[in-house]
Amino acid sequence: MKIVCLGGGPAGLYFSILAKKANPDWNVTVIERNRADATFGWGVVFSDKTMDGFREADPETHCAITRAFRHWDDIDVFFKGAKTTSGGHGFCGIARIKLLQILQQRAAGLGVNLIFETEVKDPDDYTSHYDLVVASDGVSSPTRRKYEDVFRPNVQVRTNRFIWLGTRKKLDAFTFDFRETEWGWFNLHAYRFDEDWSTFIVETPEKNWLRAGLDRMDLSASIALCESIFAERLDGNRLVSNARHSSSSAVWLKFKRILCEKWHHNNIVLIGDAAHTAHFAIGSGTKLAMEDAMALARVFRRMKAIPANRCSAIRRSASSRRSNCKTQPAIAWSGSKTSSATFISIRRSSPIAS
Repeated sequence: MKIVCLGGGPAGLYFSILAKKANPDWNVTVIERNRADATFGWGVVFSDKTMDGFREADPETHCAITRAFRHWDDIDVFFKGAKTTSGGHGFCGIARIKLLQILQQRAAGLGVNLIFETEVKDPDDYTSHYDLVVASDGVSSPTRRKYEDVFRPNVQVRTNRFIWLGTRKKLDAFTFDFRETEWGWFNLHAYRFDEDWSTFIVETPEKNWLRAGLDRMDLSASIALCESIFAERLDGNRLVSNARHSSSSAVWLKFKRILCEKWHHNNIVLIGDAAHTAHFAIGSGTKLAMEDAMALARVFRRMKAIPANRCSAIRRSASSRRSNCKTQPAIAWSGSKTSSATFISIRRSSPIAS
């Protein structure tokens, strides 16, 4: 059986690993537009339960992630000068680039063909040459865009702005901090992902972003403002960006909530952000993408390349995974509304209008 994964993020790489491990004679290829060492963002988070699933699916990958992650149990929430700690949760953080390196090395070791710096413009360039085309091509998926009338994505662009930064401040817990400013409320989502670095995401409603003049600032000025707002959390440490853009409007993003009505078309199946997104406030985007890969791999396990079976497996995997996600709204897509809803609650509880 010939399989191609269009996109070499965690979803595509992890599926290639599981498929090749279960069927060594299959021809599995991953095509990625970026360099092998290129990435965005800083760290990713997995719960202890998610790690248990990784252990069962592929102990070798699980072991490599375990050696590289930073584990913690607490969630700290700072609000109006008070700190509330909730313990016993169990999370681990890992640098996104380290996770990709682990998955790339494992895939290559199993014999997966990894192709980098190759742009996929049209999925139909591959559908006639491969038995299965896995569209793991991200939130801006060309595959989803081409067959939009088939996949029927529900796309909602949230109004809040956020910037993804890093810091050498070594946080001891999953940290949420809500700060009142002269421009309105700013919210922090932060967590440590290795021995030296923490992810530091700052979010605010767009009207506060405009009031603060962030739309007119360059990147360094934006970072300086975030450092002043969350100086207490940073404890003298600086914030760092790995963005490719220097303008503030380019690095302060808006979250896209995406959920497709259908996840498969002929021999194409969507996984990860191509099929759905999850808000960073719940730290589940990469988790859900890799669980998609696990679900798809399960239905293809021990299956031979029989066209009828192949199509049936694609339908079963897509339908099962989408149904599973729909029945877990608190964990997945309703979590994408969490941050906006939190700001509404804050405004109602505060005498300061924002």
